[in-house]
Amino acid sequence: MPDTVDTLKLKQRLLHEQVSILLRHLPGMAVGTVLLASGAAWLLILRHQPSDLVLGWWAGMALYSALRLVLYLGRQRYPVTDANARRWALVLIATSGGAGLMWGSITLLFFTPDDLYTQAIIAIVLCGILSSATQSIGSYWPAHLAFAIPCSLPFSIHCLIAGGSALTILGLLSLLFLVFTASFARSIPLSLRQSIQLRMENEALVESLTRAKEHAEASERRKTRFLAAASHDLRQPIHAMGLFVPALQRLVRHARPSPQALADIADRMHSVLESMGQLLQVLMEISRLDSGAVMVRRAPCAINPVLLQVGEVLRDQAKAKGLRLRLMDTPLWVQADPAVLHTVLLNLVANAVRYSERGGVLVGARRRGDEVEIQVWDTGIGIPESDMPRVFDEFYQASNARRASAQSRGFGLGLSIVHRSAELLDARLNVRSRVGRGSVFSVFLPRCDPVIEAPAPTRTSAPAAPTQVVLVLDNDEQVVRALTHLLSGLGHRVLGAQTMRGALVLAWNNSASISLIVVDYHLSETFDGLQAISRLRGILEREVPALVITGDASVQLTDEDLRQDITLLNKPVDPRALQRWMAEAAPSAAAIV
Repeated sequence: MPDTVDTLKLKQRLLHEQVSILLRHLPGMAVGTVLLASGAAWLLILRHQPSDLVLGWWAGMALYSALRLVLYLGRQRYPVTDANARRWALVLIATSGGAGLMWGSITLLFFTPDDLYTQAIIAIVLCGILSSATQSIGSYWPAHLAFAIPCSLPFSIHCLIAGGSALTILGLLSLLFLVFTASFARSIPLSLRQSIQLRMENEALVESLTRAKEHAEASERRKTRFLAAASHDLRQPIHAMGLFVPALQRLVRHARPSPQALADIADRMHSVLESMGQLLQVLMEISRLDSGAVMVRRAPCAINPVLLQVGEVLRDQAKAKGLRLRLMDTPLWVQADPAVLHTVLLNLVANAVRYSERGGVLVGARRRGDEVEIQVWDTGIGIPESDMPRVFDEFYQASNARRASAQSRGFGLGLSIVHRSAELLDARLNVRSRVGRGSVFSVFLPRCDPVIEAPAPTRTSAPAAPTQVVLVLDNDEQVVRALTHLLSGLGHRVLGAQTMRGALVLAWNNSASISLIVVDYHLSETFDGLQAISRLRGILEREVPALVITGDASVQLTDEDLRQDITLLNKPVDPRALQRWMAEAAPSAAAIV
């Protein structure tokens, strides 16, 4: 049976339907019983059967039919439900058995072995009522048997006992007819069961499609709100850049710009670009989570190293705001993906630092039975109770978030990333908060035993990158020029190309000097950066370290790519990240963006 239909539910639905069918047929059976009994009584009187006995039998049949009509009317007061269908079924089995006994009594009262005409009347009447009952109560086999056996079996037995070839044949035929009708009635519930099962599967399918449609519509509405909010937050820095650039152009063309004025505008433009880059970064993270591009590899994970990484990223930011960031050492391990756990904790701590103006942020872990609770405490502005249900929604900020400084207010995406990342880890989240006092965010993960690992070799910090010859391949001229200016300003020689053919020519003419390769991932519809790296390395005849730059959140490098010294950076690329990569790649002389 398909998994879409529960067996118990199907049985309940089938019984409900069978009982309902029997009740619907009660009026027709009652009327048909009275009419057939009337015809049989008239024929028996014509065969000189005792009139008072015949009329008494007919009156009993009529009275019993009336009682079955009363039972039919009772269903309006006690309608059939899944809960009472079994009781109704027992009542209908009993009443069907009673009707069978009433019809079977015609054999006991009027069977005359020497009167074949009377036996023919009885046989025809019983066969007729049995055929009719097969259609009317055959949907519920126990009720059919309760009627058919007492109705027909006495006649078969009397014929066989009476003897004689005619009665023996008649008895065998009536017995065969009883078996035939019972077999036919047995197939009716099976067909009914299949019909109900198909109906239930269709209902389940319709319900599933309805839920999917509602989910898709809700997702579309969320996406529309998401894009509207994202476009608003992107419009602000773009608007600021649109004012700074003409101001800078005017300053250069019509006046002698002072170094102080140029530095001020450059610093402000850098701040705007940094804000835009941060927004694009979190938007890319949301996109990666929605597209399923984040591959989760759960394994025993020590919490302490993850906390240290978070501290390295956010300690300066907390210090700049006069906050104390405390990360408590813990020996606990959890079953999780370290990268995803880092994303969860980084966003939680960043959110705590962002909305705290005094005091500090405390991060620690404690054992909770078979789980570990990682807590992030802050002394920030807190979250009103009314905002709690929506605190993990995209672009949603608590109603009191305006109390935070304009520089520290975020985009309302950090906690959404936390929620989605926690779902990937099957981690539970909990929030407690008091307005004006601060908040506590908790992450619950399965606890596991520590894994003893061999000590990692000590790695000295990478020296500053020496002058490199960098081959840059990007189909966007502005990107090639920007990278050329940036890398040339850092003292490197840049060979820029916008086509694969041009890059191959440069590689051929400068094969001995090229030490780094920088390529865009999406070069054309049929050719990507990884393929470009392979062809360029073939020309250079060595495994030049490579860096791939992409704006596609779904792009991920394989283990084989990593072994081949290929690195991935997402747009917009932070120049400091590019410099760090070049410093690390310089000893092996290669890079790709």
